[in-house]
Amino acid sequence: MVYRWNLTGSGLEFPTPYQVENRFLTLRGYALLALALIAFAVATFVSPGEAADPVASVDKLPEYGEAWPHVLGAFFMAGLGILNLVQASRQQVLVMIPGQPASLMSEVAHEATGASPSAQGLMQAMNKGTLALRSTVGAYASWLARLSPATGSAGTTVQNYLRARFSHVLMLVGMGLILALGVVFAKLSARPEGIHWWSLMVGLVTGGVLIRHLLDLESPGWVPWKVALAWALALALALPLAWFAADLPLVERWPRLGLPTSVAFLLALGLVLELLALLAARSQISTAQTAKLVHETASVNFEVELSKFFTEVDRELFRRWAEGIPNRRYVRQPPVVAAGTEEGAFTAVVLEESQPLVPPPFGEAGINRTSSVWLLSLGVLGLALTVVGGALWIWSAVAHLLDGSASWASTPLGLVCLLGGGYAISIGHLLWSRVESGSSLIWLELKGTYFRLAPTPLAAAGGGRQKVDNSAGVEDLNLKACVVHARSAFYAAARHTVGSRVLISLEADRPGTQHWTGAIQTLARSAGLSAAAVAPDLLAARAKARERRAGDLTGQAAPKRPARFCSSCGTPLLAGARFCQQCGTTVITD
Repeated sequence: MVYRWNLTGSGLEFPTPYQVENRFLTLRGYALLALALIAFAVATFVSPGEAADPVASVDKLPEYGEAWPHVLGAFFMAGLGILNLVQASRQQVLVMIPGQPASLMSEVAHEATGASPSAQGLMQAMNKGTLALRSTVGAYASWLARLSPATGSAGTTVQNYLRARFSHVLMLVGMGLILALGVVFAKLSARPEGIHWWSLMVGLVTGGVLIRHLLDLESPGWVPWKVALAWALALALALPLAWFAADLPLVERWPRLGLPTSVAFLLALGLVLELLALLAARSQISTAQTAKLVHETASVNFEVELSKFFTEVDRELFRRWAEGIPNRRYVRQPPVVAAGTEEGAFTAVVLEESQPLVPPPFGEAGINRTSSVWLLSLGVLGLALTVVGGALWIWSAVAHLLDGSASWASTPLGLVCLLGGGYAISIGHLLWSRVESGSSLIWLELKGTYFRLAPTPLAAAGGGRQKVDNSAGVEDLNLKACVVHARSAFYAAARHTVGSRVLISLEADRPGTQHWTGAIQTLARSAGLSAAAVAPDLLAARAKARERRAGDLTGQAAPKRPARFCSSCGTPLLAGARFCQQCGTTVITD
C-alpha cells in the first residue's frame, strides 16, 4: 500500500471506499439521462397528428395535452442524472487532511504534560486484553440495545444513523395511520374530495422530513416528541383543507392525480427503505475482538539526568512516526525529581497511537469489507425504482399528449419512484464510507527510585550564576512496554470528531514490544553520564553518594576503605579492579 500527500494540499490520499457506490451512481446517472432523452423526444415528436384517428362527435371534440410539463420532467431527470455523475466523479479518491481520522479520545499536546480522561480505559484494555462494552444512552436507547448489545461501542456515527432510522420508521408508521384517518374522515363527512388534499399534506410533510435528513446524514433524527410535532403539523394542515375541499378551485381535476395512492406508496416505500438501511447498519456493528497481549518488562540501573533521558525517549517516538505523521498522544507523564530532595521514587508514562492507515490486508479490494446484502439491496432497489419511475413518467407523457383528459395518476407515482430511487442510494452513502484502518498503540511505563549524585549547587563555567546538577542515580528501574496492533473503523463521510472512530480489535505486536524494551535500555546506556567529561571532584562526590546509598540500603555502615579513583581519568574504580573500566589504565594496587 502506497500513500502519498496530495499535490494540491496537505492531504494524505487513501484508497476510496466508494467503489461500489460509484458504480450505482454511474449507472443511475446514465439511466436518468437516457430516460430524460426519451421523455424529451416524446414531448417533441408525439403530437395530435399521430393520434390513431380519434372518434369525435359534435358535442365532444378530442382534447390533447400540453407538452411543457413533460419537457420540465425531462430536464428534471437529466438534472438528477448529472448530479449522480458529478458525485461519482468526486469520490474517486479519498483525501484525509492532517488530524483525520479522529483520535480515539482527546489528545495531549506533544509539549504538554497530562493524560486524556479516557486513557485509563484504553490502558486497562491493553492490560487485560478485553474491550468493555459501553451502554447506550439518549433517545431510542432501548431500541438500540435490542438491535445489538454492541451498539454502545459502535461509535457516535453509527448510533446517530440508527437513531435517524428509528425516528423515520416511527414517523412513517404514524403518517400511515393519519392517512388512514383521512380516508375514514372523507367517508364519514361525505366529502370524498377532501382525501386528495389530506393526502397532499401528509405527503409534503413526510417528504420534507426525509429530504431534510438527506442534507445531513449524520443527524440523529428527531426525538419522539419532535416526531409527534410532525404528526400534529400534518393533521393541522390536512384537516381544514379536507373540510373546505369542495370550495377550493379546480376541485374536479384533483381526482385525476391519484394522490392517495401515490402517498400510500410513498409511505410504504419509505418504510421498506428505512428497514433495509437499519439492517445494513446493524451488519456493520461487531463486538470488539482481542487476543492475548504481550507485556515486556526489564530492570536496569544507570546514572543519567532523568529529564534528558525522557527527552531521548520522545525523540525515539518521533523517529518512528508512521508516514512522517505525528502520533496521537494520550498520556505523557515525565519523571519528576523533586527539588530539595536527595532521593525518591518516580513514574513516567507515555501512551501514543500512530497515524491510522489502511493496512495491506484491507487494501484496494477490501477497504469496505462490510458491504452486506442489505446495503447492496439498497443500491439495486434504487436503480430499479429509477427505471420504473422514468418509465411511468414517459408512459404518462404519451397518454396525456394523445388524450388531454387522461389520468395523471402515473405521474405522481413516477415522481415517487424517481425520488425514492435517489433516496435509496443516498441513504446508504454513509455506510459505504466505512473504512477499516490499522495503527500501533505504544504504552511505555517506567518506575523506579532515584538518588541525587550531587545535591549541592555547582559553579557554572566562567563564574557567575550557580546551577544545580540534576543528575541522579537510578535504581531498580522497572520498564514495562506494550505495543499492539489496533484495528479501528471510521466513516469518511462523517465529521471526524472524538468518538467517530472506534476500536474493533487489538492484536499483540511482540517484535514492536521487544524493540522498545531494547531501545530504552540502549538509550539509558547512551545517555548515561560519561566519567571522562566530569571533573574529578564531582566524581568523588558521586562515589560518596553511592557509598551512602549502599549503606542505607543494607543497614550497615559504609565501607571504611576509601574509594579508589583512576589516576588518569578520575573514574571511580570497582572493588578489586586491576584496570580502569573507563580508559584501561593499569591500577597501582596497595
